Amino acid sequence: MVGQAEVTQLRQAQAGILALLSESLTAFFASLDLEKPDAARDALLEYLPLLVAQYGDAGAAAAADWYDDVRAVERVPGRYRAEVAGPVPADVVEASVRFSAGHLYTATPALALPSLLDASSKRVLVPARFTVMRATERDPRAVGWQRVTRSGGCKFCRFLAQRGAVYRERVADFASHGHCNCAT
Repeated sequence: MVGQAEVTQLRQAQAGILALLSESLTAFFASLDLEKPDAARDALLEYLPLLVAQYGDAGAAAAADWYDDVRAVERVPGRYRAEVAGPVPADVVEASVRFSAGHLYTATPALALPSLLDASSKRVLVPARFTVMRATERDPRAVGWQRVTRSGGCKFCRFLAQRGAVYRERVADFASHGHCNCAT
């Protein structure tokens, strides 16, 4: 059974990826001319899908390695290798960019950055979460996956986490939300 130390290891890897995402997006946003909202929006529409895919791929690879390492440490019999889940589709990222870019057309265009960071952080973590969920679906020795909360996690996530490792299929959608930082 996966312990808190292993969950912390995965969460730290995800946090590191989110820190890199934040750094990259903040630097890119600082380079935009907010006096030209159409140009800024278009640049974000071009940049964000690539950035989210890049960091999503890194997170998925880290999650696959984590799953395989935990499986080895637990000495699970049989062979299985976690497969990396693909990135969030570009059109999903573009939709969140368009929503957040609405701030660019207001008196406070800088408010677009926190909205972009929140939306892109959530989407960067999806491939890692799907990697773990898919591994538990396909690994014949897996019991299932569970939501793991952190201190201060929301009531909804705490409720789902109390159920334990009962989630086996993708129909039990993770449905993560910004700033909760739950893990699979």
